[in-house]
Amino acid sequence: MWIIRRHHPSKAYTIFFLILFLICLYIIFNDDPVSNSLPPDIIVNVKNASNPLSIKLPDIAVNVKNAFNPFSIKLPDIVVNVNNASNVYLHVQLDLTSNTAICRENDYLIIYVLSTAHHVQRRSVLRSTWASKRTGICFVFILGQVLENAVEIQMKINNEKKEYQDIVQINHTESYANVVYKEVAALQWSQYFYRNIPYLFKTDDDLIVDTILISSIAHLLLTNMSSNQSFLAKYRPTLITNMQSAVRTTFFRGGWAMDYQPTVRDGGKFGVKEDVWPHPILPAYCSGFGWIMSNNIRDRLVNASYTYPLNKTAWIGDVFVSGFLAKAADVKCSGIFIDYDQTASANCSCLMVNNPMLTVCSSSFHAGGGGTEVQKYAEYTKAWQIIQLRHNSTNMKSNDC
Repeated sequence: MWIIRRHHPSKAYTIFFLILFLICLYIIFNDDPVSNSLPPDIIVNVKNASNPLSIKLPDIAVNVKNAFNPFSIKLPDIVVNVNNASNVYLHVQLDLTSNTAICRENDYLIIYVLSTAHHVQRRSVLRSTWASKRTGICFVFILGQVLENAVEIQMKINNEKKEYQDIVQINHTESYANVVYKEVAALQWSQYFYRNIPYLFKTDDDLIVDTILISSIAHLLLTNMSSNQSFLAKYRPTLITNMQSAVRTTFFRGGWAMDYQPTVRDGGKFGVKEDVWPHPILPAYCSGFGWIMSNNIRDRLVNASYTYPLNKTAWIGDVFVSGFLAKAADVKCSGIFIDYDQTASANCSCLMVNNPMLTVCSSSFHAGGGGTEVQKYAEYTKAWQIIQLRHNSTNMKSNDC
């Protein structure tokens, strides 16, 4: 009996310590030292960190990487809300669910036109002239929001969206500075909906553009082929050679490449603050009259926009996108051998007769020329007739000059 009483407790103790040892091992290998400091159910909201993001955290620490820049959120015993984390970056307010302008998947060129919300009539004129629909080309107008007569104008825009399906509207009010948002929105929209359309051309609605010539250049880049009888072969054969030897993935060209422009400090709309850019010379950029880029360049610009500091943004559309943002994306907009003209003559049709390679010409809306609105619209019609004539006829005579 003594023997039984002597050995039984020893066996029990052994089992007890074995169980205790296993519990310790379990705690060591499964315990999360940081989770003990967290409440059982924490919601961290990271809004607009490219797209709204909601993260539910049951008893864990949070690392949110590359929402724009990698950052960590250390959570004490409180609820943490990170609202508008993207405010420190350039954030475009663009609702992609209501901006479903339609291109065709087999289009090879998107021409996006920066317009203004109240330019309803001007867009109508463009759709009947140089922005008229044609095979392989998709025209899209980029708009902002207006405060004055907002309900009436928005109703007209909604009708445009429904009828033409060519409107992309950002949730920023119309202003010169907010053109930056329009520029970036056009790139983000095209990447989201039409990533595989190979080329894009940017321009403005107060310009007159030979979009037939622009589409010929894009088609040449796409196929590497040009007829000896083509318009380009006749008037600018060196451009064909230049395009054929160009690297397509890094193609980013525009008129009036600005490589050594001084930084303006006068505080006007072209001014750049010293804390934004302390250097006396701006980054190389291209004139906003128009540039053509590959979808690869578009993607690199879009990616750079997500991490671009808001306090380092130069609020000049063309300078920012093709200069500052391009520099951040490690790309460069260089010149293309086509002709541009910024004129106040209000007679682009005459200029296009005398210069067959004049591709983009400022209208009287751009240059502030005289005449009624009807006369200004007539300039678009006359110039478009000349553009069509010079591509479809050997006779370039016109009564306009």
